[in-house]
Amino acid sequence: MLNNISPELSISGITYQDLCPMLQSRIDTVEDFARIATVMTFEKNGGEEAKNLKLMTLVKDGKMTPERAVKLMESFHLAKKDQGFNALTESLDHVHLYGKGFNLYNKDSRNLGDIPDGTISTAVLSPPYALGQRIYPTGVMTAEQLGSEPTADDYIKNSVNDYYSEIYRVLKNEGSLFINIMDTYKGVSCIVPHKLVVEMVTAGWYLVGDWTWAKSNPKPVGKIKRLQPTTERILHFVKDPKNYYFREFIHWKQGELFGIQRGCNDAKSGDKKDKVKWSLKKPIKRFKDFLDEQEVQGVIEGASFNWSELRKIDPNFTHLAPFPAYLPILPILMTSRIGDTVLDIFTGTSTTAEVALQLGRNAIGYDTDPASIEFSKKRLDLVEQNLPSIDEITDFENEYMTAA
Repeated sequence: MLNNISPELSISGITYQDLCPMLQSRIDTVEDFARIATVMTFEKNGGEEAKNLKLMTLVKDGKMTPERAVKLMESFHLAKKDQGFNALTESLDHVHLYGKGFNLYNKDSRNLGDIPDGTISTAVLSPPYALGQRIYPTGVMTAEQLGSEPTADDYIKNSVNDYYSEIYRVLKNEGSLFINIMDTYKGVSCIVPHKLVVEMVTAGWYLVGDWTWAKSNPKPVGKIKRLQPTTERILHFVKDPKNYYFREFIHWKQGELFGIQRGCNDAKSGDKKDKVKWSLKKPIKRFKDFLDEQEVQGVIEGASFNWSELRKIDPNFTHLAPFPAYLPILPILMTSRIGDTVLDIFTGTSTTAEVALQLGRNAIGYDTDPASIEFSKKRLDLVEQNLPSIDEITDFENEYMTAA
């Protein structure tokens, strides 16, 4: 059928001489001929990245159909539109232009009556340690502070029934709750994180993630018959395990080209080769890749806290248990959208709220200590008055997402 094509034929700049090597391939229909011409035009005019895909070589060698080559070409065009954008850059670009608001309440967070039902997208919090490891200012508390209970079981029950039940009410059905918690020891482990998971699941929550925070500068603990504690847990709970919002973080790698791969990133390891199709290999780093590069799955490693962050705002203010800004970044990015509201019911120095504002979200914080609330107002006012520049946005991404 194709042997009588005129040598003068030209389709989109592709001549008969260009097509000759391909005419020996399995071209069964006129549609396949048109597809071949389309892909050849793409490779000829698409620059180095288009040539690097080697679609025509795969078709010529009989490893790929012309139809699949066209689909991968179309996927490439769509991916190029998205390249350079992700949850982080979109958020920071938004806040650079608009900014968002916050509300702070000097109240006991066992009652979140200021917040309507189902309006919070993400809650990120670091509750007080169990069994009196920290004694916080009493402030406006009307009952014994969380963490003063005589047993770990009492601590867990009060946490779930008095505090997290209110979060359940205000959280959207698609929302997420992240709890940063560590174990407590009274000679032996009190298995606080384990008991918390059991109690939360019994109360109707679903555990969908369990991360480890490995502290590079943990606080030394003396006179113990065990290894120094260097980690804490970040537990991810949801109300609806089938419909909670989750957007995997993607960081585009600089200087790397697109490619073609057999299978895809989502292919199961047990899939047979003949069932796996060709797909576009994108030059991206996913969150799971970020974890893989740290050699241990599910581990985020970093320093406990940089006190200079607080001293710049108020050199006279101190807090017993601040935590670093890099912890709430990924939970907020992956489980909320720009303009959503993020909650911290133990806001302390308002690290979670600060990160939420910098990522284009609204923030709500509760704390019973009036001094912490006053400090937080100063901190968050400064955030909104000094939104990041484009250069700072780039530095922010490089610091927290590339070299974290």
